[in-house]
Amino acid sequence: MTLQPSSEPVRRAPVLHEAGGQRDLFTRRVRKLPPASEIAVHCMVADILRRWGTPGWRWTHLPFGEYRPPATAARLKRMGVQKGWADFMLLSPAGVVHFLELKRKGGTLSVDQLEFMNWCRSANVPFACADRFEDAVEILKGWGVVRATIAA
Repeated sequence: MTLQPSSEPVRRAPVLHEAGGQRDLFTRRVRKLPPASEIAVHCMVADILRRWGTPGWRWTHLPFGEYRPPATAARLKRMGVQKGWADFMLLSPAGVVHFLELKRKGGTLSVDQLEFMNWCRSANVPFACADRFEDAVEILKGWGVVRATIAA
């Protein structure tokens, strides 16, 4: 059985995503998308590190900022969890620790985070803060944590 070309026009699916926004299915206007949530940016950075990380680097996410019941928070505090530490801790092959703090677009560092950043800078420990995924990738490239050829 051979298929004959149809005389009907080809129907294409509507383009739903465009640069800088999403096309409304009904009005066809482009709506601006809200900035990614902080957790989404954390996950995207972790994905980049998993896939494009430079061999020899070690890293982890420090999940201290989420809500916890008071009993859990008290137990973690008793175990030594400190306020203000950055979201990602990265260790170079030479043993140099780097810290990366991620914020939602326009977010600011808390007082504890500012104190930690200032301590890092006074101790010559690399520390950076980013409120956009693209900026976080550029920081990681600059430190050599991920390959310089990737594009965010």
